[in-house]
Amino acid sequence: MTFKKCLKKIFFPVHRKIYNTIFTNKKFRHIYLKLVTFLATYGISAFFSPSVIYARERWQKQGTAGSLVNPETYIKEDNSITELFKDVLAYVDKSSPILEIGCNVGRALNYLYGHGYRNLTGIEIGKEAVELMKTTFPEVYHNSKIIIGDAPEVIKELDINGYDLVFCHSVLVNIHPRYNHLFKEMGRVSKKFILTLENGGTCTAYPRNFKKMIERQGYKMIVSKVFSGGCSSLPVPFEEKHIYKNNTIRLFVKDISPYS
Repeated sequence: MTFKKCLKKIFFPVHRKIYNTIFTNKKFRHIYLKLVTFLATYGISAFFSPSVIYARERWQKQGTAGSLVNPETYIKEDNSITELFKDVLAYVDKSSPILEIGCNVGRALNYLYGHGYRNLTGIEIGKEAVELMKTTFPEVYHNSKIIIGDAPEVIKELDINGYDLVFCHSVLVNIHPRYNHLFKEMGRVSKKFILTLENGGTCTAYPRNFKKMIERQGYKMIVSKVFSGGCSSLPVPFEEKHIYKNNTIRLFVKDISPYS
């Protein structure tokens, strides 16, 4: 047996025991999530978080043989899409340029397209997801700009203030802290709004203090609400514990004068 295999044999049971202890105990889990959130906010990956390679390849290879992620999962529109856009579309013209980071098969872009928005751009790392978009939402695909690539790198090539709205749906928690510059780029390419829906309670990804990450870029959070149980419950104001159990929708604006 090689030294590497021997080390894995010894380490894996210990790793698994610690993991189970943390994530089956509510108090330990909460403490761990607060620590992970703090570390990822400052560009550090925590002990149990996936590696940078795994995090990227998980989505890059979705839909291929052996992948744990299937883009077909993201075809059906659910209440999160409606709730995500509820507070922003009244301030976004139909002709406004809109960018989605991590568009996957395109269900959110399809929602916007169905509401008359035609200047749409999506970035997606998974080629199979984009192929599925072609057949599932052909009008959206052919009438939008779809960029295949890794968002933290692709976004560097986009124009400053190029989009009135930049949004993500459950994507930022999958971006490794090594690429925290993505938040700076989001602020750079957005002219007006940044909109996010993220789960701060994930133990296998990278939750962050998204309010802090985006407000650092010169934005102000004007909407923050918990998306819980298919939107059956939206406690506002919510407590910190809610953030670690549910998705949270946040809307940021660059110039808050119209809302003050």
